[in-house]
Order: sequence, then structure tokens, then C-alpha cells
Amino acid sequence: MKVLKMVAILLAVLVLILAICFLAPPRVSVSGVPEGFTEQQFDTGEVILNYVEGPDNGTPLLLIPGQMESWQGYKLVMPELAKNHHVFSVDLRGHGKSSRTPGQYSYNICGHDLELFLKGVVKEPAIVSGLSSGGVLAVWLGANAPESVLAIVAEDPPMFSSMWPRVREEKYMTYMFQAAVDTLGSPQGRDLEAYLSRMGIPQEGKDELLLIPAPIARGFVTLFKIVQAIKPNRPYDAPFLSYEMRAGVKFFMEYDVDFSRATIDGRLSQGFDPQEALRQVECPMLLLQASWSRDKTWGLLGAMDDQDVGKIRSLVKDVRYAHIDSGHGIHIGEPQWYLEQVNSFLEEAVPAS
Repeated sequence: MKVLKMVAILLAVLVLILAICFLAPPRVSVSGVPEGFTEQQFDTGEVILNYVEGPDNGTPLLLIPGQMESWQGYKLVMPELAKNHHVFSVDLRGHGKSSRTPGQYSYNICGHDLELFLKGVVKEPAIVSGLSSGGVLAVWLGANAPESVLAIVAEDPPMFSSMWPRVREEKYMTYMFQAAVDTLGSPQGRDLEAYLSRMGIPQEGKDELLLIPAPIARGFVTLFKIVQAIKPNRPYDAPFLSYEMRAGVKFFMEYDVDFSRATIDGRLSQGFDPQEALRQVECPMLLLQASWSRDKTWGLLGAMDDQDVGKIRSLVKDVRYAHIDSGHGIHIGEPQWYLEQVNSFLEEAVPAS
């Protein structure tokens, strides 16, 4: 009897712990907007752009998410940035709550959207900071809308690797985007388990990727299904997982996969010359690089190799560079380092008036 009573107590404690883990709010929730921010929409005349805006505490700062990311990717850094800046973060077309426009995704098209946003919403010169394709778009703005841009932060931009025809040679990048197209854009709906099961990393000496085991992918998806049933108002705040992982699931499930299709078939970079754009950048620029390596079978593992970085630094007149051993999304994976680099750069490049 004593043993049974002890087992019952332990089970009750376990159930209580699990209930607390599932129901207790995380430190930073994927849902909701940060304190002091509001979520709004802007009609460019062609598309609706969803965005969040913080308090007017200084020079405008536009945050541009990367492909497969919405404005929530910046939630870990927005409150700190908002202390000294008027922060805006916008969902690109095809992402978050912004318009879906299949067949109409390119750097030139998205760049024009952002140019209209700067002129119609921000209404004064701003600092522009973007991750990945958002970093390429920050450069696009510096080149094509220089009167609206004070400084650029380009966070691990695939400035050359995502451009046609080189993107065909970068087999790992192409594989990752094709996996999203195949599993998250099927007529049957988004299959997150299938997508995760196709994620993997190259193995030394082997041509095949080391994939996520199917039981782990299935367990991950099951966890989110439980959370969605228990907390429908916070469906992505699964316990035990980092903010980066929780927000990532939201991004996978919400963006238009034709954006990825446009990357690998060349539509994204059509009509855009990255070298010419970099030459035209007159304002100060901070270039942040995350980890990278090169595999003999899969090509570039990352967004930029050292040759790409060298080319960018040779083309931009006023550029500052910093590197960190981290994942591609520096601001979400290494938020403190990102803030230190950005704040230090902006203190010199755009002194407070």
C-alpha cells in the first residue's frame, strides 16, 4: 500500500509539473506584441503590408525579416532597440499577415514595397536592418532609395549565393528551399512532420544528409498539436523549447512557399544586380556574418563564404564587419551579440541628435 501511495504521489507531482509547463506563459511568447508596440497594416496600392510600430523614441529603425520569417522574429531585440529608436518591423509580402502574391516575388518587387512603406509610413530617413533576404533588401533600399536610408545593417545576407544562376550550384540551399516547397506547399496542406523529416546536415565523407529521425519529427509535431488544443490563443508556445524553435514553427506554417520557389527558379533575383547595388550604397553599412562552411557535395552551408564577404567589403565605401559562430538568424539565436554590434555601429554611424 505504501508503494502504491508513493507511486500515486509521484504521478500527481508529474502531472502537476507537466500542467505547469504547458500552461505557464513563457518569458517571451510568440503571440502578442511587445509592450508599447502596436500592430497595423499599410496599403501600398498593390499589397497590404502588416507591421508593428514601437514608441517614437528616436531615429526610425526598420527591421526587415528574412525569408520564412515574420516580424515576431525580432521580438527578442525590439524592446531594447525601442529604447533609443522609433522601431518598425514589417512582414514582407507572402509572410505573416501581409498579402500573398504568388508569381510576384522578387527583390525588385519587395524592395519597391519597402520603399513605399518608408515614404508612406515612416516618412523620414531611417536605419534599415534586415536578415538574409531582408539584408539583401536593406542593400536594395540603400541603392534605390538613398534619400530614405541613413544606415544599413545587413545580417548574414545571401548577397550572391541566392542569385541566379549561382543558387543552382549551392545544392544545400536549393535542397532546403525545395523541401519547404514540397511539404509545406502541397495541395493536401502543410505537412510539418514531412518537412522536418527532410531536414538534415551533411555528413563528412558521405553524400547523404544526416536527417532528423522520423520519431523525433513526429514527437515534435505532436507536442505542438497538444499545445494548440490546450492553448488555442498561444498555439506556438510549446514548453521546453527555445523562442527560436517556437517562432520557427509559426514561420514555417504561415509563409507563401512560392517565395522559396522563386529563389530556386531565379525569379527572386531577376533584374537585380547585387554588385551594382552594393556600389551604389553611400551610407554606412554594418555587415554581420554567421557560421559557414563548404561541403564538396552540397556546396555552401550558410549564406556567405569569405569570398562573398570580401567582395561586399570591396564594393561598399563605408562598411563595418563582424562575425559570430552562430546560426543564420543572429538576432533570434544570439540577440545580445546582435544588440551589441548594432548599438555600437549606430552610435558612430547615426549619432543621436
